[in-house]
Amino acid sequence: MIAKRVALAGALLLLSITPSASQLRRPMTCTEEASVGLDAATPEGAKPQPQKARTFSLVTSGGLLTVISAGRSDYYECQTASPRLNERTPRNAIKCQNGVYFLLIDLNKLNFVEAQLNPEERNAIKVSYGSCRIL
Repeated sequence: MIAKRVALAGALLLLSITPSASQLRRPMTCTEEASVGLDAATPEGAKPQPQKARTFSLVTSGGLLTVISAGRSDYYECQTASPRLNERTPRNAIKCQNGVYFLLIDLNKLNFVEAQLNPEERNAIKVSYGSCRIL
């Protein structure tokens, strides 16, 4: 009897820290709250210039996350974000990557952080964050 309760409690704990399949299947609309790019031509000590915020949609299909923005679709491979040692990664989050784009989505708070890192184009380095809502 106790073993069954412990097993049930363990299963519930495991389900609470892994992304919900239903959350990943529903489309979301995300809006950047802040976006900043780094420019190699910026004088030393100057603050990076803010960039125009954008809105984009997220849809999952066939194991990929599709990001739709300005009529363009980009495909990301995703996996559960698992904290290592003393990292403070959200418990119900996914991390996605597409070439030089990285996206971390907290499925509990529906927040995201995105980074664009291209070693070939140092003027194309950008970091942004914002929030999403389920449609």
